[in-house]
Amino acid sequence: MRKNWFEYVAKIKKKNNRGSKTMTHAEAMKEASKTWPKEKRRIERRLKKCPKSASEPPKQKNQDAENDQQ
Repeated sequence: MRKNWFEYVAKIKKKNNRGSKTMTHAEAMKEASKTWPKEKRRIERRLKKCPKSASEPPKQKNQDAENDQQ
Protein backbone atom coordinates (compact mmCIF):
# COMPACT_ATOMS: atom_id res chain seq x y z
CA MET A 1 0.00 0.00 0.00
CA ARG A 2 2.92 2.36 0.60
CA LYS A 3 3.79 2.35 -3.08
CA ASN A 4 0.17 3.02 -4.00
CA TRP A 5 0.03 5.90 -1.52
CA PHE A 6 3.03 7.65 -3.03
CA GLU A 7 1.73 7.06 -6.56
CA TYR A 8 -1.54 8.67 -5.49
CA VAL A 9 0.30 11.62 -3.92
CA ALA A 10 2.25 12.08 -7.16
CA LYS A 11 -1.01 12.01 -9.12
CA ILE A 12 -2.53 14.69 -6.85
CA LYS A 13 0.62 16.82 -7.06
CA LYS A 14 0.69 16.59 -10.85
CA LYS A 15 -3.01 17.43 -11.04
CA ASN A 16 -2.63 20.50 -8.80
CA ASN A 17 0.58 21.79 -10.43
CA ARG A 18 -1.12 22.55 -13.72
CA GLY A 19 -0.81 26.12 -14.94
CA SER A 20 0.85 28.66 -12.69
CA LYS A 21 0.01 26.81 -9.46
CA THR A 22 2.77 25.09 -7.48
CA MET A 23 2.45 22.44 -4.81
CA THR A 24 5.14 20.81 -2.70
CA HIS A 25 5.21 17.13 -1.87
CA ALA A 26 4.14 17.83 1.71
CA GLU A 27 1.17 19.92 0.51
CA ALA A 28 0.24 17.16 -1.92
CA MET A 29 0.31 14.62 0.93
CA LYS A 30 -2.08 16.79 2.97
CA GLU A 31 -4.42 17.13 0.01
CA ALA A 32 -4.23 13.43 -0.89
CA SER A 33 -4.98 12.35 2.67
CA LYS A 34 -8.48 13.81 2.32
CA THR A 35 -9.46 11.44 -0.51
CA TRP A 36 -7.10 8.53 0.25
CA PRO A 37 -9.65 6.28 2.05
CA LYS A 38 -11.87 6.18 -1.03
CA GLU A 39 -8.92 5.58 -3.35
CA LYS A 40 -7.57 2.87 -1.02
CA ARG A 41 -10.88 1.00 -1.17
CA ARG A 42 -10.75 1.15 -4.96
CA ILE A 43 -7.21 -0.26 -4.98
CA GLU A 44 -8.12 -3.02 -2.52
CA ARG A 45 -11.12 -4.04 -4.64
CA ARG A 46 -8.91 -4.14 -7.73
CA LEU A 47 -6.31 -6.27 -5.93
CA LYS A 48 -8.97 -8.63 -4.62
CA LYS A 49 -10.49 -9.00 -8.06
CA CYS A 50 -7.25 -9.76 -9.89
CA PRO A 51 -4.25 -9.77 -7.53
CA LYS A 52 -1.48 -10.42 -10.06
CA SER A 53 -2.39 -7.98 -12.82
CA ALA A 54 -3.31 -5.15 -10.43
CA SER A 55 0.13 -5.08 -8.85
CA GLU A 56 2.03 -5.25 -12.14
CA PRO A 57 1.73 -2.68 -14.89
CA PRO A 58 0.25 -3.97 -18.15
CA LYS A 59 2.83 -5.30 -20.57
CA GLN A 60 3.21 -3.43 -23.82
CA LYS A 61 4.13 -5.08 -27.07
CA ASN A 62 7.61 -4.28 -28.30
CA GLN A 63 7.30 -3.40 -31.98
CA ASP A 64 11.06 -3.72 -32.56
CA ALA A 65 10.98 -7.35 -31.43
CA GLU A 66 8.08 -8.06 -33.78
CA ASN A 67 9.92 -6.49 -36.70
CA ASP A 68 13.04 -8.56 -35.97
CA GLN A 69 11.05 -11.79 -36.10
CA GLN A 70 9.69 -11.04 -39.57
